[in-house]
Amino acid sequence: MYQEFYGFTRLPFGRDLAPDDLFASQPQQEMAARLTVLLRQQGMGLVTGDIGAGKSTAMRAFAARLDPNRYVVIYLSNPTVGISGLYRDILTTLRREPPFSRPRQVATIRAALAELADSKRRFPLLVIDEAHLLPSQAFEQFRLLIADQMDSQSLAALILVGQPTLRDLLRLSTNQAFYQRLSVRYHLPPLDLQNCIAYIKHHLQLAGQHSNPLFTDEAMTRIFDYTKGVPRQINLVCTTALLAGMIDKKELIDEATIRKVIADMDRN
Repeated sequence: MYQEFYGFTRLPFGRDLAPDDLFASQPQQEMAARLTVLLRQQGMGLVTGDIGAGKSTAMRAFAARLDPNRYVVIYLSNPTVGISGLYRDILTTLRREPPFSRPRQVATIRAALAELADSKRRFPLLVIDEAHLLPSQAFEQFRLLIADQMDSQSLAALILVGQPTLRDLLRLSTNQAFYQRLSVRYHLPPLDLQNCIAYIKHHLQLAGQHSNPLFTDEAMTRIFDYTKGVPRQINLVCTTALLAGMIDKKELIDEATIRKVIADMDRN
C-alpha cells in the first residue's frame, strides 16, 4: 500500500479527520464568523455550495468549536425521511420519546427546546444537511416549529445546508416568507489555487510527511486546474496519484503523473 511506500503514519486525504485537523480555508472561516453572529441573534441561516465543496465538513468544524455547555447541536442528515421522520430524529437527539401524531411531536419538540434554554441554559442549534431535498412546505413548518413569543424570539437557531438549487427553491414566491427571515445567506466557494496547494500540503503533513515535497508545484497546479478547487475531487486525484506513484516507484509526484491519472479517470 502507498502508506508504507511513502512512509505515512496514516492515509492522507481521508474524511475521518478530527475537527481540529480539518483544513480551514478563508471562506470557511468567513462562514464560521457569520454563523457565530447568527447564533447570537438566534436566527435562521442558509449555507450553500456545489457538490463536494466541503459544506458538511465546514459545518462539522463549526459545530465542534461550539461550547457544549452553552449549545446543543441537533444535526439532521437525511431529509428524505419526511417531516415526521425529521421530528422523530430531533426528539431522539433530545432524548425524548417521539409521540405518534405530528401535532404531539411538535408540542414535545417545542417543550424540549424551551427546557434546554430556560432550565439548562443551553441554546439549541438545528442543522439540516442536504436541505435541497426537503419538500417545499417543510421550510415554513420548521420556521413555525422554532418561532416563539409572536415570532419575536426563537426556541432554536436553524441552519439549512445544501446545494445551490436550495437557494433557488427558497427564492420562489411560495417561500418568500421564510427566505426574507434568513439573517445569514452564504455560498461556500471552491478553493482557489493558493488554498488548493495549502490543502494538499496540509493533508500530507497530517499523514506524517514533513521533509521533502511530495508533489511538485506543477503537479499541484495541474490538480487545481482539473478539480476547479473542489476538495472532494482534490482528494480523489491526490489519492489516485499516490497509488500511481507507488506503482511507478516515484518518490516525487510530478505533473506527468497527474496528467496520466487524469487521463485514466476521464477514460473510466
